[in-house]
Amino acid sequence: MVTRSLKLFLAALAALSSIWANAQSESNFSVKTSAEIVSSYIWRGVPSYSYTNNQPVLAPNIQPTLGFVMGNLEIGAWGSTDFTGSYKEFDLYASYSFKTITATLTDYYWDLNWLSKPYFSYGNETTSHVLEGMITYKNSKIPLSISLATMFYGADKKADDATKNNYSTYMELGYTFSSNGFNFDTFLGMTPADGFYGDGYGNVTGFGIVNMGVTGSKKLKFSEKFESTLRSSVIFNPQQDKAYLVLGIAF
Repeated sequence: MVTRSLKLFLAALAALSSIWANAQSESNFSVKTSAEIVSSYIWRGVPSYSYTNNQPVLAPNIQPTLGFVMGNLEIGAWGSTDFTGSYKEFDLYASYSFKTITATLTDYYWDLNWLSKPYFSYGNETTSHVLEGMITYKNSKIPLSISLATMFYGADKKADDATKNNYSTYMELGYTFSSNGFNFDTFLGMTPADGFYGDGYGNVTGFGIVNMGVTGSKKLKFSEKFESTLRSSVIFNPQQDKAYLVLGIAF
């Protein structure tokens, strides 16, 4: 049975497809491909662990992207896997920008039991997928960004009741500036309640700061047709009392 939330998700995809079709007559089509190697995978203050001898460890990941861009609409896929194959992630996304606002719909799929869980299973109580809606404000005249994201369907469940959605929510303020040829992105991420972020469905039920720090990046140009971006991030998760230093290079 297709649930109401999944119907809404499919309806949203249909609407985006309609926008895409209309945009084809107005804008040029382009394909975006990239790949990044990171020393460890930290997302919104949450580490993604690999496993060595059944022990969780932070490990390098490779993260490819394939996107199709038509005007203000982008539809694509993003993934992450470590070099041993013990962690895998495959996400689909669709985003549409209008002036300073970008709306994004994401289908996350991460699971340590990658081979045993069927990908096309979307039952709300059994699926390994998580659907999320996000709104981002970013003004090119002011180097400030604001984003709000909420998981509304799938494997994001309450710790004390696996049949109910937890609606884990993430809010982030960002500020960007440049100095001496380097670009810097500062960020402050928060969650209003217990859930996926922070202590990971633990005992903290109120507001918490879960992701704060700065990313410095610089483009490295090797030729007219080939360049890469080197970045380094200092990340703190005050709610978990954790700190991370991540190095990444994107091609």
